[in-house]
Amino acid sequence: MKTELHVVTPEWQRDTPLRSEYARRAALVEIDALVAVWLGIDADTLVTMYRARFPIMQDFDLVTWFDANERKIAGDRYTYGHGQEKEHWTQFQAYMKDPDNAPVPDGYTAPFYKADREKEMREAHAYFQKRLDEAVARGEWDPVKQEVPSQ
Repeated sequence: MKTELHVVTPEWQRDTPLRSEYARRAALVEIDALVAVWLGIDADTLVTMYRARFPIMQDFDLVTWFDANERKIAGDRYTYGHGQEKEHWTQFQAYMKDPDNAPVPDGYTAPFYKADREKEMREAHAYFQKRLDEAVARGEWDPVKQEVPSQ
């Protein structure tokens, strides 16, 4: 699942906010990757930091999914999606075991996307690293001084 974020402008617009649970989570993952690129931290180190320092987040990610409408459904009550109730997770588990015979949880829409923060961080890191490398190659960023070169 990939959400294309709309162009953000200096003026507030109806499309400016990240309205889905998936879009908000994706933005957090992208911020982590963007800061890592700015600090010169490679993707492997970023993932290692996540593994070493955020065990609770890893536990949450293990039981987090998103539906086709980017609504979160999770197996840990501390990270339930908006409006999720306990029986939704039970319905989800039954659906995932036997999608041909068990219904999709009430209020959710198949197909479902499994959260994978490590993969998502690597993808975001590669994207932002490429953009930084291209800016350096065009002379739009000085990686030594960490600033826009003066003309």
